[in-house]
Amino acid sequence: MEPGAALPLSAARNSAVDRTSAHEEGDMKLGIIGGGGAAVALLAALTCDRLPDLDVTVFEPAKNVGPGRAYLPDSDIALLNVSAERMSVLSDSPGHFLQWVKERGGLNGGPVSPAAFLPRRLFGEYLAAVAAEITDRLAGRGKSVRTVRSPVIRLRQGPAGFHALTEDGRRFDGLDRVVLCVGTGGPVDVYRLARSPGYINDSYPLSAQLAAVPRKAHVLVLGTGLTAVDTVLFLLENSHRGGITMASRNGLLPTVRTSATAPELRHLSHAAVRAALAADPVMTGERLLALLDRELREAGMDLNRACAEAVPGESVARRLRRQLQQARDGGALWQPVIIEAMHESIELIWHAMPDAERRRFLTRWHRKFVSLLSPMPQRTAIRLQAASDAGQLRVVRGVRGIRPGEFPLPAFLASTGAGDIAADIVVNTTRPAAAAIPEAAIPLVEGLVKTGVARRHPLGGVDVARYTNRVLAADGSENRNLFALGHLTAGTHYYTSSMLIIGRQARIVADQLLRHC
Repeated sequence: MEPGAALPLSAARNSAVDRTSAHEEGDMKLGIIGGGGAAVALLAALTCDRLPDLDVTVFEPAKNVGPGRAYLPDSDIALLNVSAERMSVLSDSPGHFLQWVKERGGLNGGPVSPAAFLPRRLFGEYLAAVAAEITDRLAGRGKSVRTVRSPVIRLRQGPAGFHALTEDGRRFDGLDRVVLCVGTGGPVDVYRLARSPGYINDSYPLSAQLAAVPRKAHVLVLGTGLTAVDTVLFLLENSHRGGITMASRNGLLPTVRTSATAPELRHLSHAAVRAALAADPVMTGERLLALLDRELREAGMDLNRACAEAVPGESVARRLRRQLQQARDGGALWQPVIIEAMHESIELIWHAMPDAERRRFLTRWHRKFVSLLSPMPQRTAIRLQAASDAGQLRVVRGVRGIRPGEFPLPAFLASTGAGDIAADIVVNTTRPAAAAIPEAAIPLVEGLVKTGVARRHPLGGVDVARYTNRVLAADGSENRNLFALGHLTAGTHYYTSSMLIIGRQARIVADQLLRHC
C-alpha cells in the first residue's frame, strides 16, 4: 500500500466488488451538505458492506473532503483527546484509524502505541484518505462522488426532490435525499472584540493564527477547555516568553487523563441502562447520580471525589500536580468509568430525561461535565505545570467583561474574579452553546425552518427523530428524505462530538438510505 493511502474499508468483506462502467439512470441522487468527519462517516457506512447505486454530491467549500474544521493541517502540538485505538469512522471497527497509521509507516516513521494520543491533523489526513478511497471505488463502478466547493445557502423540497442553491449562485436540482453534516461552528465573539487590533477570534489552525503573536506579549486566552490548552501549548513550544492568562467563567481546566482502565460496567452499561429504563422510563439527575454512585462504589471509588474535580478554587499548579500524581498511580478511576458510560449509554440517558431535567443539566452541569469527560494527556499537563511553576501561566475564573484599552494602556482590560487583567493579545477559544447552529449554516437552517421543512429543537440545533435522525417538519412529522448528523442534532442527542458516536448515527442513516438503493 502506498504511504498515505486509505486502509480499504472493504478489508472486512469477503465478497469481491462488482465493477461496471455505465452510470445507471435509476441511481439515487444523494446530497451531503458539509464534508467533515460526519460526512466521511456516512460515506463509509454506505460503502463498507457493498457499493450501492448512488450518485453523491458533497457540498464542501474547503479544499478537501474529510478534515472539516476540527482536523485541519496544523502543528503536531494539537492532539486528539481520544487514544488512537478508539478513533475511527467505523462504529463497529474502532481500531480502523490505528490500522491506517500503521499501514502508512507509523508516526514520523516510528511505531505507534494503541494508547497514544496522535496529532489532530493526522486524523484529518485519515479522513481525507478514506473519502478518496471511497470515491475511487465508486468511480470504478461507474458511480460519481462530486464535490461542490461552495456552501449551500438554501434548500427547497419539491415534487421532484430537493433543490440546493449554493453561495456562488449555482443551483442543483433533483436530489432525492439530503443529509445535513454542517459540522461545528467556531468560537463565539462574546465580548464583540472582532475589530480590535490584537484580537484573534479563532486559534485554529494554530500554526497560522498564532505564528505572529509577539513573544513578549501578555496573552489572554479566553476559555479553559481543550482548545485553550492547545493554544497555550503552541505558544510555549514556540518560545513565548510573555505571561499567559487563561480565563473562563468557571476556571476549570480539563482533568488529567489517568492510566487506569475502566472495569466492566454493571449499572451504566447500555444493557443495564436499558433494563433500568424498562422498569422506570424517566431519568432524573438524582437517579443518574445514584447509578453513578453505585458504579463507582463497587469499583472502590467515591462519587464525592469525582464531583470535587468539577469544583473550582484550587490553584492551577496544585491541581495539576495532584492530578498528575493520581494519573501516574492509576488513580482517579471515576474518569474511565464516566467516559466509558458516556460512550455506551449517553443517548439512552439523555432521551429518558424530561425537558426540565435536560435544561437543568445544560445550565448547571454541562461545562463541568465536559471538563471531566475530555481529559488532557499527561504530557500536556506536565508542560502546563512547568509554565505555572515558572510563574508564566495562570488560570482565573469569573470573567465579567473585556474592553479595548486606551493609549497608553495595554490593548485590552479584562474584569475577572481575580481583579482586572491587562493584556496585549486576546485569543478567543470560547465554545458555542452545546447545540448552537454553526454561523455558516444559519441561512440554510433558517430557510428550512421558514418553509416548515424543519423546526428548531428547544435545546438548540435542528429537531430530528430520535431513532432515525430524520429531520422533523414544523408539524412534527418525519421527513423521510432529509436527515441530519453531528453537532446540528445535539439538541436531540446531546453528545455529538465523539467520532464513535457520530459513526453510530451515520450507520443508522446509511441503513435507511441503503433500503432504497
